[in-house]
Amino acid sequence: MLLNPKSRLAPLFERLRIHYAHEHHWWPLHTHDRGYEVMLGMVLVQQTQWGTVEAAVLRILDHGYTSFTTLADADPELLAQLCKPCAFYTRKSNALIRIAQVVASQPAGFSSLVVGERGVLRESLLALPQIGRESADTVLMYGGEHPLFIVDAYARRVLARTGIYADAIDCARAPYDAIQRIVEADVGELNISTARELHAMMVEASIHHCTANNPRCARSGAVRRFVDPRKCKDHCPPCTGCPAADMCVYHSSVTKLK
Repeated sequence: MLLNPKSRLAPLFERLRIHYAHEHHWWPLHTHDRGYEVMLGMVLVQQTQWGTVEAAVLRILDHGYTSFTTLADADPELLAQLCKPCAFYTRKSNALIRIAQVVASQPAGFSSLVVGERGVLRESLLALPQIGRESADTVLMYGGEHPLFIVDAYARRVLARTGIYADAIDCARAPYDAIQRIVEADVGELNISTARELHAMMVEASIHHCTANNPRCARSGAVRRFVDPRKCKDHCPPCTGCPAADMCVYHSSVTKLK
């Protein structure tokens, strides 16, 4: 599970992997249906913290909506209440029902969304409600087997603050596809396990140390609480600071100001 050693990202990736280790409890966590859980999560997580999403997913499952087939026939008002308090819960619940209807109508089911050529599949996913570039790529990588680089807010933050690609692109503001092209060209061919781990490390770094406000560069990582105690349990050990602090442009600039 290594990046191309010539990649600019390789040193950072190795630091993060050593510090956070592997997080086992991603998808699927509550069922045996990876695609279904990924799709639920990707729609609900938009502008919503994952803890809130996880609670909503568990409510949806507990009410018997455990597959695309059952979700396709869901009561819109009931589903909206189950999704609450996720942001835009009514819009998201309607989107989930529509997506489930599309999947249920396909002879190959969910596979029809993730098996094939990446670019074609991505365009099909983008045509679905509440699915943008980040969501589409997440579905392709975690719901399918497409190794790619997801340019979510976490990745933008880590890349912008470390300055790894600062001479080539503004990772905080540049378009999604532009950042993805540069990173994927740099890291080269990825296998699916490394691609998923790279994304996971960006998420973990942002959750525990490279937080949006008051980054914990020289402090022990923040502790997040989740509905399922397995998620992130003992994942960021007590420490003296971010494992990438000494290679971070942001940390260097803040230190000089003190």
